[in-house]
Amino acid sequence: MDALAGRLAAETDTRTLQLAQYLAYLDDDSPATRYGLQPDGKFHLGDVKIDMPAGEAIGDVGYQNCVPAAMALLAQGWYATAKEQFVPTLDDTLKIYEKVSPFHRDAEPGLAALVEKQPNSGHREAHNDFGTSLLLALKTWVHPEQPLTGLLPEARSFLEIEPRNLDQLREGVLRFGGVLVGLALPQSIKDGAGVLRDSWFVPGYGSIYDATAGSLSSHCVAITGFNRREFFCLSAGQVRRLSPEFLLTYVEEAYTVLSGAVLDANPALRDRISADVAEIRKADRPGGMPAFNHRWRGGNIM
Repeated sequence: MDALAGRLAAETDTRTLQLAQYLAYLDDDSPATRYGLQPDGKFHLGDVKIDMPAGEAIGDVGYQNCVPAAMALLAQGWYATAKEQFVPTLDDTLKIYEKVSPFHRDAEPGLAALVEKQPNSGHREAHNDFGTSLLLALKTWVHPEQPLTGLLPEARSFLEIEPRNLDQLREGVLRFGGVLVGLALPQSIKDGAGVLRDSWFVPGYGSIYDATAGSLSSHCVAITGFNRREFFCLSAGQVRRLSPEFLLTYVEEAYTVLSGAVLDANPALRDRISADVAEIRKADRPGGMPAFNHRWRGGNIM
């Protein structure tokens, strides 16, 4: 994993809809104890198991594209829920990256020649490869003009999950196919040889020293599965097991994204969200909203 995975500092927008606003529109059936992506690499839908083809590596491959990669992996989970297969490519994620940030793969020749003299930052400066805001990327995905058509399935809205609410994380996976989380990753997720561990957890000595939040990178993943003890995501091409305490300690922001198919299957929720979005678009910026809207938490220096 690169030292800078590519998620910019978490942002706050007081107009963002909250999952907690809409829990009454979800059925109250007993929650599943296991659902979605599992350690065997398959997507579990009750007794049905959907293969999740590995494909090529799309994140942590030299670009600061973790947010677009997580969006593509979330879409892969949506397709799996529909019992279909979708294999995102690196090219897909870079095209998304160009839509949600100033990044561009083809640097202007004059600029490329200039930054070659700066070997420590030349690549990033030539391509504007500095990552992107998760909140900004989500706003682009749900924009009425659908700028990501052809790259990602339609998304109509997104809901923010309350901080430290693991039940809402499970609801986001079970009801809407997954959750995008921004993580302030600690160095402790690597072993002594510098290799990423399969299991991400908080060491017994707590979130200090190599377990300090943000001491490795600012990252984004799509959590698309859980069981009674853990949550699961794909990162660097492998299934990672995230303990609940790890998420409570290192998650800085979390959103679930609502596809058109999910909303059309729940007309009451669809109509309520549509009405709320229309009201937000007519409203001015709240008077108490601060001009500086970034959230800086823990030891994350990003």
